[in-house]
Amino acid sequence: MKSNLLNECIIVSTEMDDKFILAKNRDRAYKPQLEIIHEIIDGVEVVYLHDIITDWCEGMNEFGIAAVNAALAVGHDELEKKIIKKKGKPGKDGAKMRFIISRKTLKDSVKACLEFKGASDKALNGHTFISNPKKMVSVEVTSKHKPLVTIQNLEQPHVRTNHGHSYEDAGYRSGESYKSSVLRKISAEKQLKKVDTWYGIPKSMRTDFYEKHSPFDTARDTVKMFTSSQLAMNLTDKVFFLTYFSSKVEKFNGIVNKLPEGYEPKIKIIVEQLEDKTSKKPISIKRFL
Repeated sequence: MKSNLLNECIIVSTEMDDKFILAKNRDRAYKPQLEIIHEIIDGVEVVYLHDIITDWCEGMNEFGIAAVNAALAVGHDELEKKIIKKKGKPGKDGAKMRFIISRKTLKDSVKACLEFKGASDKALNGHTFISNPKKMVSVEVTSKHKPLVTIQNLEQPHVRTNHGHSYEDAGYRSGESYKSSVLRKISAEKQLKKVDTWYGIPKSMRTDFYEKHSPFDTARDTVKMFTSSQLAMNLTDKVFFLTYFSSKVEKFNGIVNKLPEGYEPKIKIIVEQLEDKTSKKPISIKRFL
């Protein structure tokens, strides 16, 4: 199974009300099967969104360390443009991400992003934000570009889409896809300035600025691509907030609790279900606080 299928997402880091947030709009070319896994890895409590079809995941741990990623290998993705099939073996990216979020320090999480389990395996490609409540690190890398690791200023929001930020020849570089990547980044940056509370970030990132089904909106709904879910992680208070769109998700299996019996969780979970990105009211909101 290919792990590098069409993947056009938005990742965000921002500080709001003295709380530090990582967020993401996850765009797919297929309806994913999703679940939230709450478990212990290497002695560390983690919560992550898991795509059952591809094994991709993103999430956070009990130390307030979290990671999100947006693809830059879109040139190869464009050659495939196929809906993922349920046969074959998944790539290593899901395992890489679980390794990143199960480290006890930010330094070790960044190291895990660059070198999977100390082996000669490749770094996690694309734009990756790795953060704790006090410091955020961005990693930009592709199969053709060496990892560029940058400690970012927490006093301003940071947004990445699917074109290179430091590497101008990475990701989308021309045409409508590049235009879409640039405009989605600009729109997300503008919307972040209008948000009053951290849990309002997902709603702000599904605001339409263009005509219906435009590829330029932050939350996509086109023939080729649609936003299936949104993730906002409050690293300060250790809250994992998932919004998913039932019309864009094949199946949501809920929360899979793998924690030891009697264990007192340190991470809180909120799940919001909407029909689609235009919904005014949620179908349900479940809080595991």
